[in-house]
Amino acid sequence: MDELTAIFPGNSEMARAMREKDWSVTALGDPRSWPDALKTPLRMLLTTRFEMWLGWGDELSFFYNDAYIPTLGMKHPEMLGRPFREVWAEVYDDVADQVERVRGGEATWNKALLLLLERRGFPEETYHSFSYSPLYLQDRSVGGLLCIVSEETAHVIGERRLETLRRLGLNLSEINDPEGIIRGAEAAFATNGRDFPFVALQLNDWDEDKISSDGKVEITEVGSNPEQEGRASSRALFSKLASILPGAVPETGMLFDLPQGHDWPTGDWDLPPVSAIAISIPSAGSRTMAGTMVLGINPYTADTADLIPIAQLLAGQIGGAVANVAALEAERRRADRMWSVSRDLMVIVDAEGVFRAVSPSWSRILGHPVESVIGRPFAEFMHPDDVEPSNAALAEALDATELNNYENRFRAVDGGYHRIEWHTTLEDGQVYAYGRDITDRRMVEAKLSESEAQFRHLVQGVTDYAIYMIDPEGKVSSWNEGARRIKGYEPEEIIGSHFSRFYTPEDRERGEPSRALETARSEGRFLAEGWRVRKSGERFRASVVIDAIRDDKGKPIGFAKITRDVTEREQAQKDLEAAREALFQAQKMEAIGQLTGGVAHDFNNLLMAVSSSLDLLSRRIGDDPGARRLLNNAIEGAQRGATLTQRMLAFARRQQLEVSHVDVPRLLSGMSDLVQRSIGPEWPISANLPLRLPSVRADANQLEMALLNLIVNARDATPGGGPILISASCEDIFEHSSIRLPAGSYVRLAIKDCGQGMDEETLRRATEPFFTTKGVGKGTGLGLPMVHGMAQQIGGTFELLSELGQGTSAVLWLPVAETDPVNAMPQETEEQHPPKSCGLTILAVDDDPLVLINTAALLEDLGHSVIEAGSGARAIDFFSERADIDLLITDQAMPGMTGIDLFASLDAIRPGMPVIIASGYGEGVETSGRSVVRLGKPYNQSRLAEAIAEAMG
Repeated sequence: MDELTAIFPGNSEMARAMREKDWSVTALGDPRSWPDALKTPLRMLLTTRFEMWLGWGDELSFFYNDAYIPTLGMKHPEMLGRPFREVWAEVYDDVADQVERVRGGEATWNKALLLLLERRGFPEETYHSFSYSPLYLQDRSVGGLLCIVSEETAHVIGERRLETLRRLGLNLSEINDPEGIIRGAEAAFATNGRDFPFVALQLNDWDEDKISSDGKVEITEVGSNPEQEGRASSRALFSKLASILPGAVPETGMLFDLPQGHDWPTGDWDLPPVSAIAISIPSAGSRTMAGTMVLGINPYTADTADLIPIAQLLAGQIGGAVANVAALEAERRRADRMWSVSRDLMVIVDAEGVFRAVSPSWSRILGHPVESVIGRPFAEFMHPDDVEPSNAALAEALDATELNNYENRFRAVDGGYHRIEWHTTLEDGQVYAYGRDITDRRMVEAKLSESEAQFRHLVQGVTDYAIYMIDPEGKVSSWNEGARRIKGYEPEEIIGSHFSRFYTPEDRERGEPSRALETARSEGRFLAEGWRVRKSGERFRASVVIDAIRDDKGKPIGFAKITRDVTEREQAQKDLEAAREALFQAQKMEAIGQLTGGVAHDFNNLLMAVSSSLDLLSRRIGDDPGARRLLNNAIEGAQRGATLTQRMLAFARRQQLEVSHVDVPRLLSGMSDLVQRSIGPEWPISANLPLRLPSVRADANQLEMALLNLIVNARDATPGGGPILISASCEDIFEHSSIRLPAGSYVRLAIKDCGQGMDEETLRRATEPFFTTKGVGKGTGLGLPMVHGMAQQIGGTFELLSELGQGTSAVLWLPVAETDPVNAMPQETEEQHPPKSCGLTILAVDDDPLVLINTAALLEDLGHSVIEAGSGARAIDFFSERADIDLLITDQAMPGMTGIDLFASLDAIRPGMPVIIASGYGEGVETSGRSVVRLGKPYNQSRLAEAIAEAMG
């Protein structure tokens, strides 16, 4: 085995096959006895990748390598060791003479030789480049031959098909008539009789029958003589194919078998084709196809499907040529129609000025019959004054100078003259011209010129609008009186300058002037409102219209610009919108205030019943610690409810205020330590107050509560900590100020945090009652409404200034006190025991039974005798019946008769009787000088006893 490996080296398929073959049964015998003249080239053959075979001995026994296997095809591997004559029996006669020359010691060479090899079971067109070289024995005789081969089938066929495509495209590139398509295609296919033994082309009917009587054009098979047998032979081909082809041949092409028994053209082969390709010629127009092409297929081809893409390209080229010719024909017909139906004059004039052709429109415009014009000089029909200039113009036109918009006058049959505007071109020594009758246009222009003069006077007289012209580059070209008045420039100052100087610097930087002109140029008009600048530098609000002005061809030639000063209108509109918004907000807040005040009033009555009952119960309960703790919780809850109602009343501006003069710096100084300890060191409070800040008119306790509320809000807005700044300034408010306050002096007190700030929606709703952003259970939503109500009740206002990411400033506007007496400070309330007083007979009046019962119980517990009345009318009855009544305690808000109405009626019966009016409201209890003690709801027994003592003196 090692010896065979040395003879047949390597692991290739053929090396293994040669080692395994029993050579002893062949004419060559055992390989170990083979001469070196055979072994050496065999080793080279098996170790190279070049396609090679070797023949040895008298029969040229066949050896080949792996690279040669595809060439053998289905003959592999049986042909190993067989005689060369047997291996390639089908082509041996083609190379037999070369074999003999090699046996004589001569080498041969073939380039792309055509060989019809049967490697797939049928003859197949192949092309090979190969050389035969003699293999010598030691005695210098030839023992065999070596063949180095390269198959070039794909390359040769591909080049041939590309050449056909190239020739067809070249032949059809300059075609301008249907017959040219036939000639060009015929010449291209005549060069490739191997791929296409025959070609039959049929084109569909054209708009005009210029091809054949039956509307078809055909070209015959390749190699035939069209002049002798073209049409008949081609018709015969399509006649044979008619029964095979479908009604609609696909544009992608189809393969089909040719029926046998017909004498199909063979082209360059000795056998007729057995199959063909039918394909529709594509159309560029509305037709489904331009024609049909049938290609006979090479009978020796291996892969017929490969010809489909080639057929598609060929049909596409022919379809393109058909489309070009059709377009040219259509253009010719369109030119003929234009000549016949054109409303403009169309003429041809020779170098002598003689009409050689005149379109029918001459008769329509000027009235002369066409036949009476052709052959006569144009000077015979022209205005005498225009003859000499027109001759000069003709000389220019003959000198290859195209005339545009040249104008002269021609005489009509009625003796009048028409103005004609001419355009010319030169071709073959003659002038082709078309002319348009512009007589009416010139008359209109004359009238328009007169109108324009009147219009200029009108425009110059307009003073409310700036009206001026702008050239295409944006430079001012005219200037009316209104422009001078509104913008301040004299005509000589501005004409020639760019109109962008009227824009603000920021608008110029954004490119607004260029955008305005481009919009007017593309859309015809530009409309906008914006800020503009007068010569003085003053800005004003302008309504601007820019219209594009175009010539007869639609080309922009400038712009007309109209500017109106709408500053006052804009301000009036803003004021109106602001007033509407303010009215809406005021109405909304008033409605919410009414609702809140009513709820607080009713809630006060409930708290009155609860707190007074708890107050009395505290004196009757035993020493049980658990019961005492529960009672204290209930009392604390009632007190919190009272605080809540006070806030609601503060928002509704119905709380009872003790307005006095308050020194704001002193108030802040007194509460600063307590507040700082309460909120923690993470929120350092700093104050920026002027040295001499006037006192304000306010309730010191309520102002302190408001400031504490705002500081706590500032802390909550910065959960991570941060400074809180309190600043104040004295501001004078004038009429029509943006701050909606009566004219006067105010202290502006601001508390600013460095939190995240509020968005617009949160800022808008921040002072609405019960609106909070602190989460469920963390805020009542009444803090800011209380501050807002308190500020408005004392004649000031409250505003919030905030932006996201910029923090929030809560601003109190407090009215400055007219005088500056001793400043009030918040009074600390201390728990007091009810003062002792002797037993009185007291008339208690309240429309709420719960409040009335508890008031009576509190009074009786104080040792007084109580008469209960549920209405003012009932109280009057009791008062009329009883002369021993010492004191009246009445609710203020009662249906039918208020507390003030009641004691006014009682004063008519017994003047000067002591009166206590109990109310949760701080307004509506004015008594016009009458001494009345006011008692705020809800109240406890101690406050009730103090009020009785005060009323009784």
